[in-house]
Amino acid sequence: MKIIWTLTLLMIPGVLSSISVTGYSGGGVIISCSYDRKHTENAKYFCRGKWSACKDQIRTSTKEKWVDGGNVSLYDDTGAAFFNVSIRDLSEQDSDMYYCGTDINAKFDPHTEVNLNVLTADCCEKSISLSAAAGGSVNISCKYPQSHSADVKFVCRRSGSDLCAEETSVEESRRWSAEGQIQLYDDREQQLLTGTISHVTQQHSAEYWCGVQSDQGHKSFITRVLINITEANSHRIFRSTSSLPSSSSSSSSSSSFSSGESPLITSASPVTGSSLIIIVSALLLMIITVILLVIMILWRRRVNFSSNTSHTIPANNDAVSLYNCVYEEIDGDGREDNHRRLPTNPSDSANTVYATPV
Repeated sequence: MKIIWTLTLLMIPGVLSSISVTGYSGGGVIISCSYDRKHTENAKYFCRGKWSACKDQIRTSTKEKWVDGGNVSLYDDTGAAFFNVSIRDLSEQDSDMYYCGTDINAKFDPHTEVNLNVLTADCCEKSISLSAAAGGSVNISCKYPQSHSADVKFVCRRSGSDLCAEETSVEESRRWSAEGQIQLYDDREQQLLTGTISHVTQQHSAEYWCGVQSDQGHKSFITRVLINITEANSHRIFRSTSSLPSSSSSSSSSSSFSSGESPLITSASPVTGSSLIIIVSALLLMIITVILLVIMILWRRRVNFSSNTSHTIPANNDAVSLYNCVYEEIDGDGREDNHRRLPTNPSDSANTVYATPV
């Protein structure tokens, strides 16, 4: 039935071909329209609605440059004899009949019929944001509808009006792409496209798109990926704390992700936020430990000082009793011979001196 409809359209004057394009809400499409080489200098346009009342979305005579017209842009590649039409920020209301046309000032301009169908992809995120430190790695993961499992997958970098200024694509399932700045891996069973960018720099900060390409060459952009690359300030933090014990260094090193281990953003070498917290915690623990040790040392010294002071008090009461010792003796005449011992060195009993009162 589709073949019969196409042949019927080709019988209409001016109709070159008829194509069907599927887009997704929130995404975009790039539609390729060919034309006869003898019309390279003519103006090109893209209009919406029935051919008899088709309303221009964009019309331009500019060559080899993107021209904007709202959310629609046109690029006329005269060398390849075709022009691309980019439609951004799609919604389901954009589903309609469109025409690519070449203005030759005739009743029936050569044109291509475009049947655009915009769907909502419940399986896929419309937009994701990723960030990484310079020198690290970025991993991109995008789901796509099962109906596109056999199609070519791509990741494009946007530049101005061109949604796909730089493209990396993969055509086979479960095999890494061999070329391109981004390494891609398509798992068709899981309907998952994975991309890895290694050794990122500030120049990698940009808007990227995950999408699929039909066998007719039309591109459908499904998920927008915003990548932000920051300066590797964590390298300076790591060097400033290099004098810490090895346990702190090993903790910070183990918290850093190596490239390719996670489908999320990773950094190959910079210190991450979690490792910085570990380093600060280790510093606080060391400070608290030192304070506790100082308190314990001061407390022990105070206890020892109090103990030594108590031992210096004299305990020999007998020595004290030698002072002022008075005794009486009876001589041979029966008189009392009173002697008073003079105080001397209590420890020297051999040198005791006696005094006899007159």
